[in-house]
Amino acid sequence: MVKNTGVNSFVVIDCETTGLGRHDRIVEIAALTLDPKTWEPVDEYDTLINPERDLGPVGLHGITASMVEAAPVFSEVAAALAGRIHHAILVAHNLPFDSRMLAYEFARLGVPFDVGSGLCTYRATGEKLSVACDRLRITLDIQHRALADARATAELAHKVAVGEQCDLNAATVGHLPHTLNPRTLRRGAVDAGISELARVVSRAHYPCSDETLLQYLDALDWVLDDHHIDEQERTAINELADSLGISSARRDEAHHSYLASIIAAAKRDGVITESEHRLINQVMDALDITDVVMPDVTKLQATGNLCKGMRVCFTGEAIVDGESIARHVLEKRAACTGMQPVASVTKKGCDLLVASDLSSQSGKAHKARRYGIPVMDVIDFLDQIE
Repeated sequence: MVKNTGVNSFVVIDCETTGLGRHDRIVEIAALTLDPKTWEPVDEYDTLINPERDLGPVGLHGITASMVEAAPVFSEVAAALAGRIHHAILVAHNLPFDSRMLAYEFARLGVPFDVGSGLCTYRATGEKLSVACDRLRITLDIQHRALADARATAELAHKVAVGEQCDLNAATVGHLPHTLNPRTLRRGAVDAGISELARVVSRAHYPCSDETLLQYLDALDWVLDDHHIDEQERTAINELADSLGISSARRDEAHHSYLASIIAAAKRDGVITESEHRLINQVMDALDITDVVMPDVTKLQATGNLCKGMRVCFTGEAIVDGESIARHVLEKRAACTGMQPVASVTKKGCDLLVASDLSSQSGKAHKARRYGIPVMDVIDFLDQIE
């Protein structure tokens, strides 16, 4: 029987990552807080994370560079995560993996992290998450989506916990010298029929001297998931601000702060794309901000026409019509048209970089932008050579 050692909650975690190694990064994370008595969810937190590098197995997790270009980096979400998992028992399907990836991320910030002894549903069932959920008739909407996996794992944990003979000890996270930032960028998975605003307002408790403003910002972040605030949401968010005693001046300051964090994220790689420009404009409209100068779309080096003898390098996992195309296949097709595939991006040895996504943050993409080497989308590349 699982023994509750007096902690306040269980927290189910799930990570999507760029890979399995020490140098890989988390690209999406969910932390689902459960009541230790009822196993019912009392708080959900999930966000995409900009790994500031290549995304890795896009075909597996479905996260592309353009999806995370305006997402927060791990240091910006670390405090929000720490506030949820510190002194909580961690639960995951393959807990050693998820906790190890978290440990790597916290270590990069110089912050100690101890997973404690949590509940691993993979160890308890000996089955993949999809297989265990199918056997126990647990809904798993879409696998390899952090929040969907965490929700399914929470139900699975409740079912298998009774048979687990173990003592559970809470995780701990060391001091974080980072300001709590409520901004997230979610894939949009939410519980049907539950008011996002009501859920966040009723459960947001941040260890911060300005807790009321953070509650407002967190609620604002939820209603801005679609980058639009309708009249019902605007009324609710205004009523929340009034109930929290937030003046119109402080509310305006909070809106500008929220927008500034999005602009900073978009500028992080030195490029403002069309989609980032559109996102910033939508948020400005939603928040009625008119006194901030919109950053211009970055003019990238034109790719021009492909030609024989062009030295071309490839980066990222190429996904076309849902199918992965191996790099050696792309290189062979380039060679068949008279181009010269090269393994790396150098200032004088590469004429074109073909990326799985124009927003790629791989090392090759960073070099290409720095050297002024054109970057082409893999689909455009294939269209031109066929």
